[in-house]
Amino acid sequence: MNKRLWIAILLLVVLGAGAYVWWRQQPDTQAQTRAPAWRTTEVTRGDLIVTVNATGSIRPSSQVEVKSRATGVVTAVVANEGDRVVKDQVLVRISDPDSESAVRAAAGNLGAAQAQLARARAQQPADRAADDAAIRQAQASLLAAQARLRQLDAGTRREEIAQAEQSVLVAQAEAELAQRTHERNQQLFAQGFIARAQVDQSETALRTAQAQARSAGERLNLLRAGSTQDQIAEARASVRQAEASLAAARARRLATSAKTADVAQAEAQVTIAHNNLANARQRLAETIVRAPVAGIVSARAVEVGQTVIGSLGSGGTSVFTIAVDAPLLAKVMVDETDVAQIRPGLPVTIRADGVPNRAWKGTVQAVSPNAQVVNNVVQYQVTSLVRDPEKVLRLGLTVDAEFVLMERRNVLLVPNEALRGAEDARALMIPTNDKLVPRIVEVGGTDSRLTEIKSGAREGETVYLGEARRAPDGKGSQPRSPFLPNFQRSPSPQRR
Repeated sequence: MNKRLWIAILLLVVLGAGAYVWWRQQPDTQAQTRAPAWRTTEVTRGDLIVTVNATGSIRPSSQVEVKSRATGVVTAVVANEGDRVVKDQVLVRISDPDSESAVRAAAGNLGAAQAQLARARAQQPADRAADDAAIRQAQASLLAAQARLRQLDAGTRREEIAQAEQSVLVAQAEAELAQRTHERNQQLFAQGFIARAQVDQSETALRTAQAQARSAGERLNLLRAGSTQDQIAEARASVRQAEASLAAARARRLATSAKTADVAQAEAQVTIAHNNLANARQRLAETIVRAPVAGIVSARAVEVGQTVIGSLGSGGTSVFTIAVDAPLLAKVMVDETDVAQIRPGLPVTIRADGVPNRAWKGTVQAVSPNAQVVNNVVQYQVTSLVRDPEKVLRLGLTVDAEFVLMERRNVLLVPNEALRGAEDARALMIPTNDKLVPRIVEVGGTDSRLTEIKSGAREGETVYLGEARRAPDGKGSQPRSPFLPNFQRSPSPQRR
């Protein structure tokens, strides 16, 4: 061989090697067409919980201001701020010598009036038959008025109406009988067969029967109509009128005796003395201030030795403020973007900054219709009842409220990215033999990232998410964000 032949052979070898290297570096277009890269994941089982969080504080259900209407010097204060008190518990004792003297004087006056009444009654004649009948009639009217008032206070029942109707029939029959008897006695008296006393007795019986019939009819009408505040007030006025009528009948009876004026005056004095003693005792009782409700003392306004001045017009001098913590309330502010999802009865979990590692259950009670602007953010106040049987939470504590809008436990879940189709027809793409097969599924709730699958898929089944993302140079995938779910990629199909 000559030198040119060797040079030609060497050039062919170099060119062949370069062509082979270039061919190896070219992408396999057919393989790429036949083997697409997919992103997939598996159907998992877990919990799907959607919540809304808000911040607020613990509040009482109400604040009650306790006032004293007594005037005097405070001798004892038996509660402090932060103490828990029960209803009718003694809070303050006030010394009021004038009230004590008034009670003693009123008691003495009552005893003297009762003694005077006993002496006056002892001197009355014994024969008072005519006036006794009038008293019985007035007593019957009073009993009927009192029964009507009790009926109005208690309400009307169907069986009571039936009984009242029967009573009306009986009373009307007795009134008719008394009317006939009285008319017959008048005729007999006119003919001279009976004495005037029998006519008077039959007339008294007639009046009594007529009064009872009217009372029965009025009671029936009252039961049928039902009770109102005006009717109750009217019934009370009827009772007072009947009492006045009874008092008048008794006064007329006393008028037939020689000492009627003395007895009437003595009875009036006894009534006045009774009222004076009751008023004096009420005034003395006001020197002991009691808690009107149960709760926690949130403010104390008096000290031992302090002089308080009572006032009926303003309700008295404020001595305590009691915060009613049963039920306990959590009031939080919810953003306008979330408040539409909050409704009464929704469960809520309360956590307090001052009591770590603890949680309390509650229920939404009310959502305020009035918006408040806080730091240029529109918010609404949401009030929740908090169950705290151990009385751990304190008023004013800052709390975080978590409203549970949706809670699904141990359900099948897929990323929202895996779902295809419209809202009324959702489907998953299932990789099968290098193909994507659609499958209709029934979906449930979602938290905007994961969606519940009620039917149509199995736990652990592979579902299609989308095409694999590649870098701009086509040599590999783009860097993955650490905040995205860790979805698995299915292996590329092999050439056949």
